[in-house]
Amino acid sequence: MIRIEKIDNEKLWNDFLDKNDYLSFLQDYEYGQAEKSLGREVLNLGFIYEKEIVGLCQLIGYRGKRGNGLVVHHGPVTKNDHLKECLLSLLNFLKEKKFHKKYDFLRINPIQTDNEIKEIFKSLGFRLAPTYAVTENFWLKKIDDDKKMLEEMSDGHRKMVVDSLKKPFLEIEIKSDIDSLKIFFDLYQELSKRKNFVPYPQKLIEEEFKIFTQKNKALLFLGKVENSYCSAALIIFSHNIAFYHHSASLPIKEPLNYKLQWTVIQEAKRRGCKFYNFWGIARKSDSNHPWHGLSQFKKGFGGHLINLLPTFDYRFSFKYYLTYWYEKIRRGKL
Repeated sequence: MIRIEKIDNEKLWNDFLDKNDYLSFLQDYEYGQAEKSLGREVLNLGFIYEKEIVGLCQLIGYRGKRGNGLVVHHGPVTKNDHLKECLLSLLNFLKEKKFHKKYDFLRINPIQTDNEIKEIFKSLGFRLAPTYAVTENFWLKKIDDDKKMLEEMSDGHRKMVVDSLKKPFLEIEIKSDIDSLKIFFDLYQELSKRKNFVPYPQKLIEEEFKIFTQKNKALLFLGKVENSYCSAALIIFSHNIAFYHHSASLPIKEPLNYKLQWTVIQEAKRRGCKFYNFWGIARKSDSNHPWHGLSQFKKGFGGHLINLLPTFDYRFSFKYYLTYWYEKIRRGKL
């Protein structure tokens, strides 16, 4: 029988993720601390079977006008065939500890890829969520020797990277100080207006960057042309993977972003990373999709698509339906 214990040991937590080839960083202990700094409730739970940790689950409590939810970003992370037992234990734990009185629903964005696992969620009373909490896919590139990585690129991307390296006026700076984030935020705010999307809260990005850089697990890459900053990317390094998490750029003709990405890949290689996770891409290859261009940009560097399971919800309260219908209408699925 699996029991649940709270785990406050950061090294124990992250070591488990390392050993189980975790492909994200949103279950990392540091990410939970970033969310906690914004006043959110964070639960770090371990699933124990016969004195052995067989799974971990970091839950974050979000509160809003249309409902309060406990959310698991890219988790839980479990060993072997323990997922169903872990989920059942989690539901029982939350009810025993009265979390179903504080929150209206539990939302899980699984890290698993096997479609057969859908039935496990459904058998426990989960339903497909009307929207997703975080990306439901990854574009993953293997870190290899330079020749192989260039050969894997599209012809256009390879040419852009090679050309960019011949242009010394295209400069890439690598920063770890919090003050440099101002450059990123200026570009990020401009991008959000141009693409008409709601940006991540500045405070969350600041805390994420601050906490991960303290562990030498984050860097800010800034691209500039003739002393003018035109692009930025916040990269997380964890589990021998580099993660392309936040970025922003101005539309320019010079291949600055290609040089920036090649610089990121070289830093990942220097750190011994096995993969570069470009994060999510648009799920539909629609040229009118707002992220079509960015998705094509990512795919041009070579790699492969990893589709995760869809997001699931478990209802605690009838108030959940306020959230459900609001999000469903907002997503235009009626």
